[in-house]
Amino acid sequence: MRPLSKVLLVCAALTASAALGQSLSIVKEGASNYWVEASAPPNNPHALRASDNLHLWVDIHDEVQGQYSYRFHGSRVAQRYFRLTPSTPPAPPIRVMLLGDSMTSDCCGWGQGISDYFKPNATVINYAMSWTSTKVFLRSAELDKMLVVKPDYVLIQYGFMDQGSDLVDSYTTLEEFAENLRTIVKMVRGFNGVPILVTLHSARVWDANGKVIPTWQDRNAVTKQVASELQTPLIDLNQLTFDLFNELGPSCQEWMRLQGFVPEDVMHLSLAGAQFVARLVVNALPDSLGPYLVGILDQPSIPQP
Repeated sequence: MRPLSKVLLVCAALTASAALGQSLSIVKEGASNYWVEASAPPNNPHALRASDNLHLWVDIHDEVQGQYSYRFHGSRVAQRYFRLTPSTPPAPPIRVMLLGDSMTSDCCGWGQGISDYFKPNATVINYAMSWTSTKVFLRSAELDKMLVVKPDYVLIQYGFMDQGSDLVDSYTTLEEFAENLRTIVKMVRGFNGVPILVTLHSARVWDANGKVIPTWQDRNAVTKQVASELQTPLIDLNQLTFDLFNELGPSCQEWMRLQGFVPEDVMHLSLAGAQFVARLVVNALPDSLGPYLVGILDQPSIPQP
């Protein structure tokens, strides 16, 4: 059952709006399913919104008039809040850009799973390219394109290729890596974009006890340091995926692994894996992006063999 404090929170909202003809309630169905039931006067549309943290609010239905019901699974109900507020005009169009290597790309990274979490008023542009480090990006055509597009938000995930490769001149020292991140952040701010630094997601490697082994700690520490220094939003995707992979267990490697790659590949993602990881990313975005997001609260279904 829901903690009493959250029931009281919902009831307080009901009391404040009941005299105006709006109502909001939660009805339990069976052991783990719940219905949110909302109503608003026909001539006074309201938006039903939900949040896991009371900060990032996303629309469930943006024009409640009369009666509306929404069914959700109760496994995470203890972390969910609902509110019914007067509808507002759609948020103005924005562009969201992704920068990184193949771990972020459309071909084999979490970037391939992110677009469905955005409404049509947000255009997602993925400039993440395989074999790209911060050094490679700073002399690339993708940098020039970014300066032309001038996106409103830029998600920046580097570090894997900065560790070096035999195929490209990508290596950076930790000091060079930090300085390159600072340069990219300042470029984004130069056209009034919002840079968002993202740590490298965890490798899908478990120890003998079935616990995820920590990875990429040195590069991620630099990313966190630069985010703190420049007061840049940070998504600690390493920690988020560390927790997710521990929750799912080693069996998730089979359906998260990108088919066609070597079985030992523990970083690239299938489409299903990308959807899981991208959902972690969007749930950690700044609150200002809430009006552009959809479908982020419920974890995708695990593919069946």
